[in-house]
Amino acid sequence: MSSTPGNTDGPWLGLLSSRPVRNASARVMEHKDDRVAVYVRQKRPWFLKVPPLSWIVPFKRERRALLDRVGTRLWRMCDGERTVLELVDSIRGHYGLTFHESRAAVTGYLKLLTERGVIAIVTQEEP
Repeated sequence: MSSTPGNTDGPWLGLLSSRPVRNASARVMEHKDDRVAVYVRQKRPWFLKVPPLSWIVPFKRERRALLDRVGTRLWRMCDGERTVLELVDSIRGHYGLTFHESRAAVTGYLKLLTERGVIAIVTQEEP
């Protein structure tokens, strides 16, 4: 793992040392073009449990996240063992980006995956 250029103190330090983990309850479908579709179960909102709104508004029990090649690569590396910094370094080396470009791309994609319920970010408590 390479060292981070610039100042390593501040708000990024906690995020870079955290570990992304895949949603164990998600259903995964591999596509032949090296992409992955991840299906995450959703809870029905309370307002869709009562008629007449429940009759009108359709509800899907699963939400699909179709990942592109970069997203698939990141998702496969989210094993709970690698830190965000290691993911940033891997993407940086693979695509020939600077550290800051890679950090922006990786953290943005991880935020999107987290919002969709595809992964969770595990942080370590400081002593």
